Amino acid sequence: MNLPIGWQAVHRAEDGELVGYLSRAENRGAPGWTARTIFGGALQTFADRESAARHLTAHGLAVLAAKWWYWSVPDNRWLLTFLVEARLGAVTVRFGYDPASSVTLRGDDLDRLALAIP
Repeated sequence: MNLPIGWQAVHRAEDGELVGYLSRAENRGAPGWTARTIFGGALQTFADRESAARHLTAHGLAVLAAKWWYWSVPDNRWLLTFLVEARLGAVTVRFGYDPASSVTLRGDDLDRLALAIP
């Protein structure tokens, strides 16, 4: 997948590791920047680019090891989800603790991933 127009990659200064992406956003009518995971998922929106970049540098990779939640339409409920592999536009996940439940999410399915149940 190509980087969407207007997105900017953020790398750690000390080793050049990709920690996520920034995209322009609007927050209650005011311009801002959204910090995004390496697979493109929105993490948080900030008023300025520098704050969003600092957030990614501090938390962008750590969130990949966190427990996530996935809204399962067929099950009509949130499923505990662990990220196994992530890249721009796709993430392989495991639902719960069952290693046989791995599946790769793309497109609109990525929008159903959340760090906390809304």
